Amino acid sequence: MKIPDNIEKIAYCLVTLGIVADHLTTRIGLMNPMIREFNPFTVLLHQRSLWLPFDLFMLSMALGIPALLIRVLRVRGRKVILLFPLLFGAARLGAALHNFAIILYLA
Repeated sequence: MKIPDNIEKIAYCLVTLGIVADHLTTRIGLMNPMIREFNPFTVLLHQRSLWLPFDLFMLSMALGIPALLIRVLRVRGRKVILLFPLLFGAARLGAALHNFAIILYLA
């Protein structure tokens, strides 16, 4: 099976969209007093004002490490590395959609 040539661009766009959308929908949701964050790690980061820097760090790692490895490694099948940004981006996008549904339900 041949991997599409634009899979790298798709992976990077998905992880960027997922992280940004999850961060924004969580921020918007937390403005509503009826909505709470249940992830204790996110709560800890939010209390220490490290939540945005951590998400920016995660975004830079999710983009930078696969891009670097794909360009440095010269082995066949190296594009399997793109599974990380694809899956991580899909998970964060799923969380954003969940947040959005909660916001709409309680609005």
